[in-house]
Order: sequence, then structure tokens, then C-alpha cells
Amino acid sequence: MKGPLDKLAHELADVVYVAYGTALVHGIDLDAVIAEIHRSNMTKLGPDGSVVRRADGKVLKGEHYEAPDVSAVLRRQGWVPSGA
Repeated sequence: MKGPLDKLAHELADVVYVAYGTALVHGIDLDAVIAEIHRSNMTKLGPDGSVVRRADGKVLKGEHYEAPDVSAVLRRQGWVPSGA
């Protein structure tokens, strides 16, 4: 890694700060959305808990992969999709 770690940490915190602020303005419980994304990502693991990667390092989706259902999380927060 190049550059001082404190500068990187500051920039990462700024990104998170903006993301949480934007979520707040729109009434989104971002922690719940992140939890759903994390749940989905963990289904990419192989049966033995290992990560399966392509030659270029990208994590592959295994046979037990479940896509995140962010819409369901938002509906539990009171969101009604337009046109519904």
C-alpha cells in the first residue's frame, strides 16, 4: 500500500459518512441493507467455508448463492415501490 494509512482511513470514513447521510435523508436503515448484502455475500462460500476464485481473483458465486433482496429489506422499512 502506498501513502499514509491515516489519510486512507480519513477518505474511507468520508465515503461512509456521505453514504449514511444520504440514507438518512431517504429514510433508509442502511445497516439493515448492509446486513442483507453481507448475508448474500456469505452464500458465495463453498460447502467447506472456502472462497472459490477465478484466475483473476474474483470471488465466484457457488451453487448455494442467494442474491440479496434489498427490496424486501426496504419494504420492511415501509418503502412502497412506485407502481405498486
